[in-house]
Amino acid sequence: MIVFNTTYLVSPSVHDAWLQWITSFYIPDMLSTGCFSSPKLYKVLIDEKDGLNYSLQFSAPTVAKVKEWQDKYRDRQQTQLRETFGESVLFFSTYLKEVF
Repeated sequence: MIVFNTTYLVSPSVHDAWLQWITSFYIPDMLSTGCFSSPKLYKVLIDEKDGLNYSLQFSAPTVAKVKEWQDKYRDRQQTQLRETFGESVLFFSTYLKEVF
C-alpha cells in the first residue's frame, strides 16, 4: 500500500472556504478517479505564522495507481486549486510506503 500525502499551508483569510472546498469537492473528486481510497484529513499541530497546516492522505494500492492519477488528473486538479485560492494555499505532495 502507498500513502499519497499532500501538506497544505492555508492562509487564515481563505481557511473556511478552503476547508469547505477540500471536503465537498476535492476529496470526492480524488475518490472518483479510482486511484485512491480512505481519505484522512489531519490538522498539523505546529505554530505557523503564515497560516494553518493540514495533511491530506489517501491510500493507493500501488505506485502505478499514483502515477496513473498524475498522468490523467493531477494537472486539472492542481489548476482548480490555484484558480480558486491562488497563493493563499501552498502545497506539496509525497508518497509514503509502509515499512512495518
